[in-house]
Amino acid sequence: MEHSSLSVLPLIGLIGGFLSGLLGLGGGGIMLPLLIFLGGVPLKLATGTSLVHVLFAAATGMLSHLHAGMVDFKAGLILGAAGILGGFLGSFLSVPLSTVLLNLIFLSLVTLAITLLFIPLKPYEGKYTKGNFSKIEGILIGLGCGLLVGLLGVGGGFILIPLMIYVLKIPLRITIGTSLMVILVSSLGTFGAKYGVGHIDGTITLLVVSGSIVGALLGAYVSRKTDPKFLRWILLSLLCLIFIYVGYKTFSPTLFSLLS
Repeated sequence: MEHSSLSVLPLIGLIGGFLSGLLGLGGGGIMLPLLIFLGGVPLKLATGTSLVHVLFAAATGMLSHLHAGMVDFKAGLILGAAGILGGFLGSFLSVPLSTVLLNLIFLSLVTLAITLLFIPLKPYEGKYTKGNFSKIEGILIGLGCGLLVGLLGVGGGFILIPLMIYVLKIPLRITIGTSLMVILVSSLGTFGAKYGVGHIDGTITLLVVSGSIVGALLGAYVSRKTDPKFLRWILLSLLCLIFIYVGYKTFSPTLFSLLS
């Protein structure tokens, strides 16, 4: 990699870390295109770097939210443990599936997340007691999001957050902090595999993580100072951009071939 490409890596980590702390996302779906197209990182190294970013950004953001009392520790453990199992299952199932089919699954889930976020929130914000949620539904949600990580190679935060809000009835602020804990726990299950196959470069990873930690702390601080309704609209806007990007990458080759 060129020196000019290396110099932009901390900025990429800062952007990804900020969004992680702000919205409770792992940031893998955002980091991959930034690392590849802006940072010039090869795809295989980008996936490993993205995973390490997710681990550090999620841990940093989660600890900041935990300090403010905005993490449901029991929910994080249950959903995260189920996510590890789902991740192994998803990795196995992804082998025979085509890239186009995987992208269509991803687009369907993004559409579901966008639809859920358009549903008005009910006023249960002040009634929630930590740990007071359906454990069966929590396990199923954790399995599903872990399955997404293994199947598509991106974090499940974008669908995890709407499901925690609307199915488990966890308030948005606590959902953001808890989502980071779930992502942290479930991502640990795939770190060893990425390291073992040589998809993690020390220099690239350190440069990205140096920005990730600062960004996650800043994002978590801004998140606690921001109106939950505004956070929902930021998340919704980001999901729409992801939908457009993945949709373009999926369907543009077919469209261009039909027009040519």
